Parts: sequence; C-alpha cells; structure tokens
Amino acid sequence: MKYFILMIKGFFIGVAKIIPGVSGAVLSISLGVYEKLINIISHPFKIKFEDLKFLFFFLFGVCLGIILLCDGVKWGLNNFYLPTMLLFIGLICGGIPEILNSLDNESNKVNYIIFIFSFILVLIITNLSKASVNSNGLFFLMGAIESLTTLIPGVSGTAIFMALGWYESLLDLIKKILTFNASFSISFSFILGFVIATILVSKLLDFIFMKYKSQAYFGVLGFMSGSLWIMFDNIFKSAFSVTTLFVSVFLFFLGIYLTIKINDFFGKF
Repeated sequence: MKYFILMIKGFFIGVAKIIPGVSGAVLSISLGVYEKLINIISHPFKIKFEDLKFLFFFLFGVCLGIILLCDGVKWGLNNFYLPTMLLFIGLICGGIPEILNSLDNESNKVNYIIFIFSFILVLIITNLSKASVNSNGLFFLMGAIESLTTLIPGVSGTAIFMALGWYESLLDLIKKILTFNASFSISFSFILGFVIATILVSKLLDFIFMKYKSQAYFGVLGFMSGSLWIMFDNIFKSAFSVTTLFVSVFLFFLGIYLTIKINDFFGKF
C-alpha cells in the first residue's frame, strides 16, 4: 500500500513538473519525499534495495504523470487556467505546516536573512532573458537547468523555461524521451546535463540539510514564498467569471486538503 501511495505522490509531482510556476521540489517537500530523495541521489554507491524500490515506484509515478497529463495540462492551462493553477497552488500550500514545523522557533537574524535572500533569488531567476534551443549544447544546458530546478525547492523549472522561451520545446523533448521517440544525440545531451547537475547539487543539498537543517528550511520557505508570490501575481492578471472563480477557490482548498490528508495518513517514507 505504501508504494502505491508513493507512486501517487510521484504522479502529482510529475504533473507539477509541467505546470508553469509550480515547483516540483516544493511539492515533494509538501508530500514528504524530498529529503529521502536527496539522500539517496547524493549517495549513489550506498543505495540499498529498499532505496531502489522507493526510486522505482516514485519515478514510475513521475513518468506516468508527465506522459498521461502532458497534453491534458497544456489543455487545462489554455482553457481553464485559473482552476488548474489554483489546484496545484493549493497542493503546495497544504505542505506549509510541515515546513513550519521544521523551522527553528528561536529568533535568529541569519535565518531571516536566508529567507529574504531566497525569496529575492526566485524573483531574479524567473526574469531570465529568452534564448532559442537549436544545438546539443543547449539541450545539455536544458538538462542541467531541469535538474537544478527539480532539486532546488521553490524554483519552478517550467517558469524559468517559459522565461527562456524553451517551455514548449521542453515538454515535447521530455515526452519524446519517456516514450523513446527522441534521437539518441538529443536524449544523451539532455540526460547527461541532468545527471551531472544532479550529482553535484544533490551532494550539496544533502550536506546542507544534514548540517544546517533549520536554515535550509528557512531557505525553502523563502523559495516557496517567492514562487507563490509570482504565481498569484500571474494568475490574477486576467478577468474571470464568478463561476470560474468559485470553482478555482474550491480546487485551491481541495489541493490543501489533499496534501494535508496525504501527510497525516501516510507520513514520510
């Protein structure tokens, strides 16, 4: 049963990976799988059989979410933007109590500085300039960026790829790789960039969470707050009907409820 729930969590995170403005890492923290993932990835030569089972069911759920809902999410964003976004924002907000419980209750100026720096950093990252994807070198860079935004909480990879003008290319590429329709050179470049960045960054994040856990979670909260700020700022720029707003608010609270219930009933693996 626990591996089925793990697969469901992976499914949600896989879908979140293709939602602009939503951080898959933040959602993985909300669903209680982030620290374990970082610990496993950062120690590839110490992986146990239980870790392999964890990775298999989690990644199966992630891939399933991307493959099955890639086109559906794009359709939802194009036709029901506000309800789709508020559902996933709700899923993220539902994990805030878990993060607050991990914070140091003592007043510490360093922690607040880390929070503010992380908040501002998200705003800066999401304002990168645009570029076109037209070489294996750029596919390597796409893989590295995808890894960084997957591992760093609060940073939305899709938001950054949209800012760079690479979002549609990324969705098509990931879907082709997962369905084995991409060319070898393109797949290799993207995966190599992803793997190298993952190995380097995961070790750093594992060290930070082991030695400076409270400070790390203040940084996570800063990334999350900055990400939510950007999402709320973007989704309410257009006018919506009363019915759409009502449904969207309902889905927002449903997202919060689902995350809280998942954490309450199944805890962290």
